[in-house]
Amino acid sequence: MKQLYGKASSTQISARYAATQALFQVMSGQSLNQALPPLEARVSDDDRGFLRDLALGSCRYFQRLNAIAKMLLKTPFGEEDQDLHALMVIGLYQLEIQKKAPHAAVHATVDVCEEMGKGYAKSVVNACLRRYGREYESLTAPLEDNPVTATSHPKWLLKMMKKAWPEHWAEVFTQNNQRPPLCLRVNQRHGSREDYLQRLQQAGIEAHPAEFAPFGIYLAQSCDVTQLPGFEDGDVSVQDEAAQLASLILAPQPGENILDACAAPGGKTCALLEAADCAVTALDLEASRLERVEENLERLGLFGNDTGLSASVVCADMANTDEWWEGLQYDAILLDAPCSATGVIRRHPDIKLLRRSDDIAQLADVQAQLLNTAWDLLKPGGRLLYATCSVLPQENSDQIERFVADKLEAGQEISLQALPGLDKLPGVACNAGQQLFPQENGHDGFFYALLVKG
Repeated sequence: MKQLYGKASSTQISARYAATQALFQVMSGQSLNQALPPLEARVSDDDRGFLRDLALGSCRYFQRLNAIAKMLLKTPFGEEDQDLHALMVIGLYQLEIQKKAPHAAVHATVDVCEEMGKGYAKSVVNACLRRYGREYESLTAPLEDNPVTATSHPKWLLKMMKKAWPEHWAEVFTQNNQRPPLCLRVNQRHGSREDYLQRLQQAGIEAHPAEFAPFGIYLAQSCDVTQLPGFEDGDVSVQDEAAQLASLILAPQPGENILDACAAPGGKTCALLEAADCAVTALDLEASRLERVEENLERLGLFGNDTGLSASVVCADMANTDEWWEGLQYDAILLDAPCSATGVIRRHPDIKLLRRSDDIAQLADVQAQLLNTAWDLLKPGGRLLYATCSVLPQENSDQIERFVADKLEAGQEISLQALPGLDKLPGVACNAGQQLFPQENGHDGFFYALLVKG
């Protein structure tokens, strides 16, 4: 992909220019997780929060802002100037969503043209943004009649969600456009949630306990988590409340041999080890992502002890069992499968630009292959917890129903286990599994199905 750094390639750049670069790269198919870190390194420390707000916010409202930009531009920018189109969206985000003072926001955005080495576009960008300021009511009124621009979600996802969840889709989309809360998981080996809440209170940090996860805590405001009490000592980790339910549902027992089949970045691996003196194999295909798993295990003190706790990190393709599996079947397997991530759009709004409808069927094929492999690695009587951060039935309840039907036809006994002690599990019970939706100031969208092998 072509990167357009203009005149500022080796110097510090403004937050608006960095955000333009980030959005342009997302428009070109790259994720924000890939695009943002090198750009954050090139802006001042004071501007990094503003940069993230611009980059994530412009993706969050892209469908709406992009439509406005197209209305304002009499002649669309050419292929070589799509970074200028991204700059227009960044400018409109400041005006339409952030409600910044028009004079200052327009002036600062137009100045980015020079920073990009494209001063020739200043008059066009200036005229368009000032026209928005004069005509915003007439420009934005038609957007409310189109659900794509009214909700800022792609048409394919709107269609799927309306069909799958006619009573829930609108609220899901509303939550997708909110900033997500910061949720912590207290390391139960180091202390209780109540004790940690007191430590936060003493540090002047406002927080409250999560409703469903017994070790979850929500902070009233996001912060630098490395500065939290005991963070460096492994007393607490960042993990969404819905994701924390994985260890609660799988319920690891002392002495069990457990596989975390798609482990990176390791939050669920660590939660399992915090819950019981068991042996967990953290498996993932990407070596770079496994580094994060090892860092988390080290910080939390979970690599092993003399009581039976042990963790091993393996980089391999799960499907190629000959390369990594030693032949011992597992007591329990957590399969947090690759998915569309449509349940965590508020955390990763670039999903709205990067995902396509064709991706869902392809992901469902991968998930089915992983389910079959995991089933073969599981002991008779063992537990398989299938999880995704998707809200689409094709990846979730439909996937499990197909899997169960296939295994029954093959003569294998299988049951969907009731979830003991989880009678207050949030979400909607499906024909197979439980679907969670993103909640205001609460958990993300998630899906769980617990299978028991006969």
